[in-house]
Amino acid sequence: MIFHYPADRPAAFHLTISDNPMRTHVDTTGEIVPPGGRGKKELILRVIRLSCGLLLAALASPVSADLSYEIRGVDDPLKSNILGYINIVQLGGQVRLSERDFDQVVAQAIINARRAMRPYGYYSPEINGRIARNSSGGHVLELVVSPGPPVVVTGVQIELKGEGARTSEVSNWRDQWPLQEGDILDQALWEQNKQVVIDSVKANGFLGARFEVHTIELDLDRNTAELALTLDTGPRYRMGDVDFAEHFLRPGLLEYVQRFSKGDAYTARRMDDFRADLRKTGYFTDVEVEEIIRADVEPPIVDLLVITKTEIRDSYQGALGLGSDTGLRLRATWSRHPISSNGDRIDVGIGWQELNDEYGVRATYRKPRRERAREFWTADLTIKFENEDLEFKLNDEDEEFITIANGDNSDQNLRLGRLKIINFKSGDKQLSATPFIQYLHSNRDFTAIRELQPFAATANDLLLKGLLQPAEDALSIGYNADLVSIRGKGFDTRGHRERAWVFAANDSFGSDSTFTQLYFSTRRSYVAGDRWKFLLRAEVGYTDAEVNGFALDIDEGTLDLSITQLPNFYRFKAGGSQSVRGYSFEQLSNNNVGSNHKVTASAEVEMKFLPNWSAAAFVDIGNAFNDWSNPELKTGIGVGIRWYSIAGPIRIDVAQAVDFTGKPWHLHFTIGTPLL
Repeated sequence: MIFHYPADRPAAFHLTISDNPMRTHVDTTGEIVPPGGRGKKELILRVIRLSCGLLLAALASPVSADLSYEIRGVDDPLKSNILGYINIVQLGGQVRLSERDFDQVVAQAIINARRAMRPYGYYSPEINGRIARNSSGGHVLELVVSPGPPVVVTGVQIELKGEGARTSEVSNWRDQWPLQEGDILDQALWEQNKQVVIDSVKANGFLGARFEVHTIELDLDRNTAELALTLDTGPRYRMGDVDFAEHFLRPGLLEYVQRFSKGDAYTARRMDDFRADLRKTGYFTDVEVEEIIRADVEPPIVDLLVITKTEIRDSYQGALGLGSDTGLRLRATWSRHPISSNGDRIDVGIGWQELNDEYGVRATYRKPRRERAREFWTADLTIKFENEDLEFKLNDEDEEFITIANGDNSDQNLRLGRLKIINFKSGDKQLSATPFIQYLHSNRDFTAIRELQPFAATANDLLLKGLLQPAEDALSIGYNADLVSIRGKGFDTRGHRERAWVFAANDSFGSDSTFTQLYFSTRRSYVAGDRWKFLLRAEVGYTDAEVNGFALDIDEGTLDLSITQLPNFYRFKAGGSQSVRGYSFEQLSNNNVGSNHKVTASAEVEMKFLPNWSAAAFVDIGNAFNDWSNPELKTGIGVGIRWYSIAGPIRIDVAQAVDFTGKPWHLHFTIGTPLL
């Protein structure tokens, strides 16, 4: 006798039996139904008998208010599936039964237990059951199951058709099909992997993909199964017209948002990015994108109808943070977007952090250019005040600093630029490029807290005064670029981010100092399988600025100082949870006052051990310095724990400063993805 399992019905609920020339089928109770089905009279009588049995079970005088279940002879997933079927049939765990109903309940439980085992390849089990009293006086339904011989796959035929048959996703799916000859038939795995490829090809634009053939041919005399699948992906759909319906913004303003053009391949990723980009504009309180599938044209397309709603244009946000680098942090932000139908917006934020008692204000304004898509005029104003110690080291390998002065440091920075957003053809990357002009006013007012004497007088006196009380203006022009490609969330976040800038200041156009600075950084995240993740980052910064060296005589000895004339706002520093772990925040630089150059790198591996928890091990290296011939790179090694919460990843690291005397340990605590 050979059974044909049709692909459009789960195996646990329907089987077609083909016994040439007779055809019959197995119904949901596991009973064989004669050709042509049961007669109406027999079917009606059977329904009446079953209904009366359940009614009597509910109304009869009870022997117990509890019925529990015990399955022996099999483990999960068979055991769990059997329990699920029995619970459904018996109306839950709180059922009232009389003694005369026990046989009927046991018989029904055995029927459903058989049905629960079929999806896992067991069609001829031996099952014995009874209802007995348990130690608490209640009743327990006991089933002893002997699975019997499983159905084994003896043949697999997979055929691919359509435009998507040649894609790597489909080819890999076929090559990695899990049910091969000699495997036990697992219909749950069968259904799961069929759905995997359907979801994959539809996400890549083959919206009409379907299985033309998907059958399981069972021979229960031999306990064998023949599998047959024919996947037809159909043609790939293309992006069609985008209708933005009615909105209050000036015509043509929204067209810059989309990262695709008409005729580009449709992908679910493109649609996700489009919806996210519309929301990130800040123009709307609600965005709905309706996909209109048109299979009647060649090639088939997907038109989009964008329905937007704007009510409240002001938004307020507050944030409370805590980090080992900065201590307690507070931030409040007000945004108005859009200000007008031109799509311009303004954001104003104020903040405070415990480290150095730092206060800051930042305001940004952005206005779309009327004649250019994806381009904006931008203005950024940053004002920062902090109280800090001026600290030096006698020996670069010491962890402790010697404080020689304390005072206030303030920076006022204004940047004007033209932002251009460049979308890559693939649609999964976006480059933000900004040529800019920047004005910086810095002021430092420090007071020595101990007697300071330059080792040699004259010029060094001026250098010392400039170190304690400098005030300068810097006017620079430059170019900034930011490339982002990030997808996924939580542990599965993957992608990369690259940042780069170059700018120069010169006394010929009004700057007090002359310098040029270049910088590049990359951060990359890779996920391997379900448990492993790799994080890599590197950065390099170079500045062409004058460096002055002099000696300072203090009670503890002589300090050999190397001080760059670069404004403090632009100086490089290393160390901390986002740099070289094992060292304090911005602890690594020449004399702790910042340097012209910077090099850091990091490699980290994570292993997930719970759904939202992972353990990490890492090695960091780097330093900020003035002399390329002697960078003195520092190394930090450590381990950490990651919790992927709804507020973002929370990271706790314990790291050792390998290159400091005594190899001290530091605790680092941060919130947020390391890609951003």
